[in-house]
Order: sequence, then structure tokens, then C-alpha cells
Amino acid sequence: MKRREFLAAGPGALMLPGWALAQPANGPAGVPLIPVETLMQRSAYRNLVLSPSGKLFAATIALNGRQNLVVVDLEQKKPTVLTRFAESDVNTVFWASDDRLLYTTGDQQGIEFRGDGGLFAIDRDGQNPRTLVEPLVLSGVVRFVYRATTVLRRIKGSKDEVLVSANDRSADSQDIYRMNVYNGRKSLLSFDSPGHVLRWAVDSDLQPRAAVSGDMLTKRWWSSVRSPDGKGWVKVAEWNEQLRDVVIPSVFDPVDPSLLYVTSNVGRDTLAFAKYDTKAMKLGEVVAGTGRYDLGSFLLLGDELGEGGRLLFGGDDDSPGKLIGLRANLDRPTTVWFDETAARLQKTIDTALPDSYNVFDPSLRRTLVLSRSSTNPGAYYWFDQDKRTLEDTGIRVRPWIDPAKMVPMQAVTWTAPDGMKIEGYLTLPRNYKKGTPVPLVLHPHGGPWAKDNWGFNPEVQFMANRGYAVLQPNFRGSTGYGAQHLRSSYKQWGGTMIDDMLSGVQWAIDQGYADKNRLGVYGASYGGYSTLMAMVKRPDWFKWGINYVGVTDMAVHQETQPAQKYGDFAELAKALNGDARADREMFDATSPTRQVARIAAPVFHAYGGADRNVDIANGTAIKSAFDKAGKPYEWMFVGDEAHGYRQDKNSFEFYHRFERFMAAHTPPAP
Repeated sequence: MKRREFLAAGPGALMLPGWALAQPANGPAGVPLIPVETLMQRSAYRNLVLSPSGKLFAATIALNGRQNLVVVDLEQKKPTVLTRFAESDVNTVFWASDDRLLYTTGDQQGIEFRGDGGLFAIDRDGQNPRTLVEPLVLSGVVRFVYRATTVLRRIKGSKDEVLVSANDRSADSQDIYRMNVYNGRKSLLSFDSPGHVLRWAVDSDLQPRAAVSGDMLTKRWWSSVRSPDGKGWVKVAEWNEQLRDVVIPSVFDPVDPSLLYVTSNVGRDTLAFAKYDTKAMKLGEVVAGTGRYDLGSFLLLGDELGEGGRLLFGGDDDSPGKLIGLRANLDRPTTVWFDETAARLQKTIDTALPDSYNVFDPSLRRTLVLSRSSTNPGAYYWFDQDKRTLEDTGIRVRPWIDPAKMVPMQAVTWTAPDGMKIEGYLTLPRNYKKGTPVPLVLHPHGGPWAKDNWGFNPEVQFMANRGYAVLQPNFRGSTGYGAQHLRSSYKQWGGTMIDDMLSGVQWAIDQGYADKNRLGVYGASYGGYSTLMAMVKRPDWFKWGINYVGVTDMAVHQETQPAQKYGDFAELAKALNGDARADREMFDATSPTRQVARIAAPVFHAYGGADRNVDIANGTAIKSAFDKAGKPYEWMFVGDEAHGYRQDKNSFEFYHRFERFMAAHTPPAP
């Protein structure tokens, strides 16, 4: 297959800003140091999507210090900038037709990175802009009831309407609508509802015929399917936080309207894709599943958190086809094709772009390929099935990143003290040589109901470039590993979850990767909590720790987090985390503020004053505890930042201080 350049000075070269990056100095063993600003700079290109005809693509680009929307005509090689926002960002992009786009906005540098609830439309030439759904903040007035509209898909034969989901009628339940992309008018399709709907499944005739519902207040979830006579709803499954016998509607088969695909763990531990017969109202055979990984989300907290998969169908919006494959996030992102032609195309592309995860649409004769890996943030290519050519578009997600200077991430496993298998990722610095252990950073993720995944991670590359191995544990409670893995984390924030991480460090020492005399630990949010608890449990190991916006006191967190204090999450949180009254002894033993005397090494604490997830009370509590105990620490506080620093000036300062702190407290090699 031929490979050639698409545009020598195409949209990638034309639209990118000119970065003035510092020249690298030398790091460990002569490895050139990559500047903080290079690694942590925001992506230049995001959300690259083809129009329905494949003749145009849209993307968000870095412009005016924000993410703005651009459209490129592939025949004329002509880009058109559609937005020039300086105070907000374009978050997501969707083609309603070849003539009109929809997009959402938010403030990616604001107090909290989330969408603002607004939905907007504009023609591909920049004409006829329209606000379809007003944002949450309008003229300084904030709407505290979160209402948002999510675009689901285009509608067969229509250029004026799309299918959307919105909680307009009830704040705690989604409905399905047809929405006009020129005036924003909605036509309700889900006239009756099972209530508390998190997600709908809509058939090819736009009939909402299945839904999954959830009520965190009562710790109850259930799935409903429209009865065969169409006159009501049948509850086909119900479960609680123990996550047994779960059945979650996913998508109707485009060819057979009686066939509903679901994710289910009935008779198993992990979620698999299975068939559900809506005529017989019966769960059928498993389509795809693994004994280790979930192919769907349990929706325990109402959304996907890094796990799951997606079924892939042939055809297009006007002529949808049969099931041809699936994508899933296993130990690496994976595509499995049931269709032989698609499998051959995947093999052809993978041969041309080796050691990468390559995503494309086999239904299109000419399609974009996104190629990415743990060393490559992402590169886009054109694949032409008829010409058998792969063309480099010249577009890179982070064009200033040289993949050749990055180091690969590898999936690893170890065994926890109680015998549970734990997975994670190990990244070794370029100067690592077998038989010569290097300093290691234990880097637990936040959440804790989230998951670290294989792929490019600027923080990991930052630490590895400075000569540190990085271990990212997917401890129990990490999502995507089945119900038992999740259940075993309940009320174990400072218990077996931390033991899982520490056993990973011991594994790295035993394997000869980590120097046991040069260990550090860094994490954010729950990862910040884990940093402190790891230092409490193993004061003989860690020479330093960095606590970034971390929980420091279990009772303070319960009393100050809005989701627990005011929201429906309160009762579920007591089941998952514990309760300050009922579990007082456990909270005392697993709150770092009350165990500071056991910490033997300096800690760098960093917080934001406007954090609504981990209240600053956690920061002031740990600062006071360190002061009282006379323990060494560094402190960073930014009043107008929240759960992680979003403004470049603060982010860069944090990582520069991170670098100096890490270097100052890591002993030299023996």
C-alpha cells in the first residue's frame, strides 16, 4: 500500500499557532530534558470529524488561546474558521448535515472544566449562527438546575432535524426529542417514561423502546423495555450497588427491530454484550465478552468513567447495516471485527502504521484514520480503499511532541496480599538498563471509580523524561474489571485499595525496575489521598510525596462535598465510602490529617480555592496538621482555580515546582 503526504502545507501547517518553546537541556544520562511547557501545552487539534459526504471535516483548533471551530473543504483544500472565541472553548462538534454543524461550549480554563449546557448551530461557511439551547450562565445569571441537550445522531432523510436527549421535562430524567437545527424547536418522542432515565435505546423508526434508569438516593437501578403490544413498560432487570444480574440496554439492531443489544453480567462477573429478544422478552446469547474486562459501564455514578465498549454497524445514516464489530477498552484499546473485509482493512492499516491503535470507518470508501499510541498523542491519515493509499494529512493532535523522544507504556500485573489480580501500567525512562533499578513514582489515579488507560499521558512522559519509572495501578475500585473488583473497594479507601498500590511497588522492586531507596508518590484527588495514605502505611519507603487537590479527611470530605451534602449521592456515598457517624473509627484510621505523625518525608500540597469536588477545607486541614506536627512541606494555593489547575500559568508553575521538589528529595544513585 502506498503512503504519501496529503498536504505539504495543508490545514495542519496553516492553522497551527507558532509555539516558542524552550530549548531542551540534558537530563539523566544525557537524555535531553523536554520542557514542561512542551509536554503540558494543550492539544492543537481535537474533535476531528468527517461530514456525512466525507468531503469536509471539522475540528477544534488552538486559536486565541482557546479551542475554536474550523471546517476544511477537502476538494478545495480550503479552511474556514467558524468561531474566534477568546473567553470560552468549543467542546464538542457534530455534523447535522454537510451544510450545518452543531457544537457545544464550555470554559476549559475556568473554575471547573465542564460544558455550560449550551448548544449552538452554524452553517459550514460561517453563516446563520443560532443558539439552539441557552447555556447555564447567561448574562451573569446562573441556572442551578443542570439542564442540557445531547445530540445522539442524524435522522434518516432529514437535513433539518437531529435526534437528541434532554432533561427538559424532569431534571432527573432524560427524554428523547427530534430537534430542528435551524430554530432549536423540539418534538417529544418519549411521551411516557419509566422515570429516572439515564439513557435510552431508540430503534430505527425513532421509537424509544428501552431505557436504563437510576436513583442514587435509593441505591436502585433498573432497565425497562416497551411491552410487545406497545402499551406499557416491562421492568426486565433491577439491581443495587452490589451490581448483580445487571442488564443495560445498549442499541437496537438496525436490521432486526426486535433485537436489542444489551450489556449484562447475568451468570457472570463482567459486563458482556448480549442479545435481548423484545418479542419473547428474554435475554439471549452473549455476542462478545471477556472474563477479565467489562464491555460496558455499570453506570453506578450515572456515566462512563474510562471503561466499556461500543458496537459497530455497517452502512450509514440512511442505510444502516448489520453488526460488524466492536471497540473496547481492555488493557489496551482494542477493535474486534466480525466482518472479514473490515478485518482485512484493519490489518492493512496496522501493517502500515505499526505499534499503534488505528481507528477508521470501514463503511466509507475514503476515511480518516486516527493513529495513536502511548508515545504518539495522535496523527491523522486518509485511507482510500479503492486506490489502496494511505495519505498523511499533516495534522497532529500535539504537533510539537516528537514520538521518537517519548517512551512506551506497558501493561503489567501483580497480585495483591489477599490474592486479587491487579493490573496497571509501567513506563520506564530512556536511561533504564536491565539490572540497574531506577527511581520510581507510584502514580495512582483519581476517582477512585475511574481507570488509567494505555495511551499518551503527558504527566507520565514528564516524570519518565526526568529519569523516573512510573507505575499507574488500577487498584480495586478502578472501573472496567467486573462487579467483584468494584465491590471489593467499598469502604476500603484507606485499606485494601492502598495495599493494592503498595504491592505493585513491591512487585516493581522485585522485578528490578525500582530502586527501593528512591521511591516517590504523586496523585490528584483520590490519588492525592492515596499519596498521603501510602506515605502513612510505608514511611520507610517514600522519600517524597505530591498531594494535588487530594482528600485529606474522610469526615471533612463527607461534610463539604456538595454531591454528598446536598445531592442524591449522599446515601450511595455512605455505602461506597463509609459514614462519619457509623464508621467513625475507620474514618479516624484512614484520614491522613489524623495520621500525619506517621509520615516521614516531605510533601508538596497544591489546592484551588474554588474546588467544588474536594473542598479547600481538605487543604487547610492537612496544612494545619503538618504545621502542628512540625512536618516539612511545600504549599501552593490558587484562589480562582478548582479541581486541578486549568490556566496555563498556574499549571506550568505547578509542574515546575513538581520538578524541583522531586529532584530535591530523590537521593542520588548509589
